[in-house]
Amino acid sequence: MSYFTHFPRISFLKQDVINLAVGVSISNLIQDDAMAYMNYEIENDETPDHVAYNYYQDSSLAWLVLHANKILDPYFEWPLSIRDFESFIKKKYGSIAAAQATTMHCEHTTKNITLSADSLAVSSGASASDYTAIDSYSYWEKINENRRFINLINVAHLSAIQTATRNLLRKTPR
Repeated sequence: MSYFTHFPRISFLKQDVINLAVGVSISNLIQDDAMAYMNYEIENDETPDHVAYNYYQDSSLAWLVLHANKILDPYFEWPLSIRDFESFIKKKYGSIAAAQATTMHCEHTTKNITLSADSLAVSSGASASDYTAIDSYSYWEKINENRRFINLINVAHLSAIQTATRNLLRKTPR
């Protein structure tokens, strides 16, 4: 990502590394704009650079897509494609069928209550008919699908963000 090429470098454990502690407070630049963020749904195989290209017409702004959604690790916090998701499930549980047969927890049908299957089995006040078992496949699939809904900083703010970033990095000693 070209964003990081302009960051200052520091010595850490006798190695020359990029100083990631330097950054721009984007929230200060857009705090008074009700339309600062736009909703976006990530398609199956889209990556941060694809999203940046599709929305900002510049794939090098992938860092802005991640930053706007507080994603620090795109390998584990970005939604997986169907193929990668199934691979993750198979690696974790051995097979899709095994994940579907493994109860992760139980959710109350009308209240916002979650219990472990073991807690439900020994609980004297909870009725099993009031709870739905959530299997591991469904649990992880819901997490993965929820990651598809992100916010993008409105393109109208792009120039101000790029200017603020350049100014900050110019002032930072290298």
